[in-house]
Amino acid sequence: MATLTNPIVTTLASQPQVRKSEYRGNVQWIPVEISEDAADGTHPVVFTDVLPPNTELIAINLEHTAIGGTGSTLDIGITANADAIIDGEDVSSAGSVVYPGIAATAGAGAPVAVGGKQIIGELKGTMSTDTIYGYILIVTDE
Repeated sequence: MATLTNPIVTTLASQPQVRKSEYRGNVQWIPVEISEDAADGTHPVVFTDVLPPNTELIAINLEHTAIGGTGSTLDIGITANADAIIDGEDVSSAGSVVYPGIAATAGAGAPVAVGGKQIIGELKGTMSTDTIYGYILIVTDE
């Protein structure tokens, strides 16, 4: 029977000085709660301040009510690329926005380098009594 090995274990054998954000780093929780009124249109969303160097986003789990408006979607990304992580997630019906997705193909759920950037996005739709809440997980060297 073949032994399957996580590639980071092989890297550690040859380079024992791996940054904490790459292996056994400090996971930090960023709470998300958005419940502001917003007219129909495209609205920028700011999820974080500028993050420390060597920070990687490892997971997103957001729950939302049915966001009104035609073709309501949510993008999540980083400074200067608002849809780099999640592009056009349908939020017109109540549900979840998750990264990495369950059906992620190889590499699709890889950590995203966000050091020195903000996690941002765009909401296309109308919010009145609607909410988006949950969390974003990052790993840092801190």
